[in-house]
Amino acid sequence: MSLTNRVSIFFLAALGIFLMVYSSVFYVVTRQHIVAQFENELRGVLSSLIAAAEVEETEVKWQPLEHSIDFGTHDEFGEVQWVVVGDQNLIVEKSRFADQAFLAKARQNTVSTVSAMTTSVTTEVTGQIAIMSQRVAAPRPMQLERELDEFDELTIVVGRSTNPRNSILFRLTLLVTLLPMFAWFIAALLGRWFVRQALRPVSAMADQAQAITGNDFQSRLRHRDSSDELSELASAFNRLLDRQRTALEQQKRFAGDAAHELRTPLTVLKGQIDVTLRRPRTVAEYQSNLELLRGQTQSLQEIVESLLFLARSETNSAAPALRELDVKQWLQTQTSTWSTHPRFGDLQLDNQLVGHPLVQASPVLIGRVVDNLVFNALKYSTPGTPVIVRASQTDDQCQIQVIDAGPGIAEADLPQIFDPFFRSSEARLRGLAGTGLGLAIANRIAAALGGSLRCESTVGRGCCFTLRLPIVNENASRSMEKTHP
Repeated sequence: MSLTNRVSIFFLAALGIFLMVYSSVFYVVTRQHIVAQFENELRGVLSSLIAAAEVEETEVKWQPLEHSIDFGTHDEFGEVQWVVVGDQNLIVEKSRFADQAFLAKARQNTVSTVSAMTTSVTTEVTGQIAIMSQRVAAPRPMQLERELDEFDELTIVVGRSTNPRNSILFRLTLLVTLLPMFAWFIAALLGRWFVRQALRPVSAMADQAQAITGNDFQSRLRHRDSSDELSELASAFNRLLDRQRTALEQQKRFAGDAAHELRTPLTVLKGQIDVTLRRPRTVAEYQSNLELLRGQTQSLQEIVESLLFLARSETNSAAPALRELDVKQWLQTQTSTWSTHPRFGDLQLDNQLVGHPLVQASPVLIGRVVDNLVFNALKYSTPGTPVIVRASQTDDQCQIQVIDAGPGIAEADLPQIFDPFFRSSEARLRGLAGTGLGLAIANRIAAALGGSLRCESTVGRGCCFTLRLPIVNENASRSMEKTHP
């Protein structure tokens, strides 16, 4: 389903619900008003007729000559008919337009009203006539000779045909049914055109996106900067293309650098094998050449393993097995593994840890990060200058810093030092061997452990690499401090 159809259906459904609710409320309110107006006019006529009767202690008088009774009620509901029924079901007076059907129903209503001995207003709809009546009786009637205008009780009945009212209600029903349907149909015709015009930029962007091929990272969606959702969508898509282009360029650069790094040991291996095969060699020469080949093979293996580690995506790589690690004890143990290094005497351990903070880590992985930082500091700094390994902690983090007094890293190179195969300009000028993978792997490991790896450097004064890891169990740290003072 196209976006135009989806938006149109949503709009028409919402409009249909609104029109249906509005029509229902309008119909109910208007119908109640019409019915109430119809009944109020009947009740008004009935009240006027009752007011014309004179109720005394022993009799009820009806003297029409003393009262002017002319209601003239003839509106859209039709003429109101009325009749006054006295004793013995005798018609005392009636309206000019009272027909025989109304008079017969009035007599029936009088009989039921008198038998029920009720003086309240009763309303009844019989057939096509609405009747409203009320009985007026003397409090203590006496069986005496009555004048023609004196009665024990009177029953006043008013009525009106319901056909005009029903006709008005029928027209109201048609109005609240057909008019919303007509409005909905017009909205369906015009709304689809408006929706198509409103979504035309989306269609244009979709056509542009389909025209962009898989290897075309130069094209971008053209759009007007209207500061609306469509403009934001186009900008977000263009930013996505920028990230994809950057990722592709990084992948190409990674592949090229990997090929370059692999070519060097392979060239050495092939050249050494060719030299060895030119003429027969002594056992000592074969052994020397094999040792050289073994070293180059080991270097090649390290490069391949590093490439596999970096090429593995974070979502597909298996999570390392982590456990709670006492950083203070681990650092003391790890320091002993550096004793075979020729510059071991330049290493200085500055342990500022309070107690025994615990971090969630793997000894092998954290050792790989710290070893890389220590050996880089020893390689790039001048022999005889100190390399400080400092351990400290904050409220929720434990940090290990490796500080050297080497040549430092230029400020322009700092943002790229954790990129694979990147080597600073100073390292390339000095001709120091390296693949440029160590810091990239260390940064990946630090992120996998939930920490971070940062570098601060001043040219000519050295570098400071800081590994930060979150402390996971401060209570255990305090208990171990009591156990290991």
